This record gives sequence, C-alpha cells and structure tokens, in this order.
Amino acid sequence: MRSNRTSLWRVIYIARGEHQAQQIESLLHEAGFLVDWKRPETSSARREDIEIRALESEAEEARQYLLEQGL
Repeated sequence: MRSNRTSLWRVIYIARGEHQAQQIESLLHEAGFLVDWKRPETSSARREDIEIRALESEAEEARQYLLEQGL
C-alpha cells in the first residue's frame, strides 16, 4: 500500500461562515488559483468554520495573495 505523505490540498485560511468562504473562493478564482472549501471534520472546530484550501503547489502563493488583499 502506498503512503500518502503529500496531500493535494493545503488549508490556507479558515473562513467564518459560508458567505465569507464564497467571497474568498471568488477572490482566489479571479486571481487564477484553484481552490476548494469544506467544513472541518473535527468536533472541536466551531460550527461556522470553513477551511479554504488551495493546491499544495500554489498554497504559499495563494496565502500571500490573501495577505496582500488584507485578509
């Protein structure tokens, strides 16, 4: 069995609700990033938290882009 040491996606931001997640997803798509979002699977996470994920290969650049946008 092959070990999955590297993941295709990396969490780059935790949005506070679906509305904010959609705004961030739109912003990143407009900048050319491939993104995905989902609710965390852990029970300790807040119910409204949503993980914004970018491709592993673009994660640092996408995170930097969000910082430049004031997020």
